Amino acid sequence: MEIATTNSETPQLKKILQLQTESLDCGIKTSIFTINPAYGRGFVTSYYFDGLLINVINARFKEDFLFISNDNLSILELSVLIEGEKIIRASNFKNDLILEKNESCLLYNSNIDNKTFFYRDKPINEIKIRMYDYFIQKHQMQALLSNDKALGLKKKENFTQQLTSNMEKIVTEILLNSQKGLLKRLFLESKTLELLHLQLAVCTEKTSSSNENILKKIYKVEAILQTNLHEQISIQQLARKVLLNQNVLKNEFKKLFNETIFNYAKKLRMEKAKNLLIHTQKPIYEVADMVGYKNPTHFTAAFKKFEKVTPKEFRKTYSHTL
Repeated sequence: MEIATTNSETPQLKKILQLQTESLDCGIKTSIFTINPAYGRGFVTSYYFDGLLINVINARFKEDFLFISNDNLSILELSVLIEGEKIIRASNFKNDLILEKNESCLLYNSNIDNKTFFYRDKPINEIKIRMYDYFIQKHQMQALLSNDKALGLKKKENFTQQLTSNMEKIVTEILLNSQKGLLKRLFLESKTLELLHLQLAVCTEKTSSSNENILKKIYKVEAILQTNLHEQISIQQLARKVLLNQNVLKNEFKKLFNETIFNYAKKLRMEKAKNLLIHTQKPIYEVADMVGYKNPTHFTAAFKKFEKVTPKEFRKTYSHTL
């Protein structure tokens, strides 16, 4: 495992990030880095002005990487992970924080060492926004961050959340924007504030929402599974449909049904398959397709593991019983 500190002046990081171009326009310092081929491939585009640092990261590393942030500054950091997965470790966290594809995370670090872990050979597409003291004071956010009362960033269990459609739209605008100079500066600042507003709005909604609201979403997921047995729906897709964090969805679903989502969906498929085998004369391949298996061989293997007999044997045995 390679280790590098995220202070851009350190020799370790300079080995990984190779500066290609650097410019200053209307107070915006723009730096474009490429990943050293010895460590991986990709690029990082960095914009900095007035206490606001925006990094657009598109990379893939050859080895597992642990990046250590040792900035002795108060930082409000918003990470939006468009693709990939990363793990964040901090001294004030009870557990590792896992950020997955299409999730965002808002953290307030005050002289706390953070460690970010990236897996090897996994694409990372991320927008990381760091707001330093000057930017925080400029927009009068000190009271908001005071003792973390409003955000609860040190206390809450679930730091991550699924991207909303509005957040996705802003992220796309940032990635596609080609403005320069003052327009670029105004654009990046306004989009940062928009993203922060949406992130905080969801945080507030989460805090004020009752367990009943989460319960309704879990039952909605169950209904989605019940009515869509013909297709395989990922946990990520389910989470987006009901606007829940993936970890919250998995944990709350298991609490409610005493089963993982995967096992619950599999049981539903097998029960439907048994009904189809008993009450219809549909061929095995058609039954397989109706319960979400495009490959009949995979269906037969799954059914046999579940019922200890093949679909053909099950149908034959039941017909003899009748």
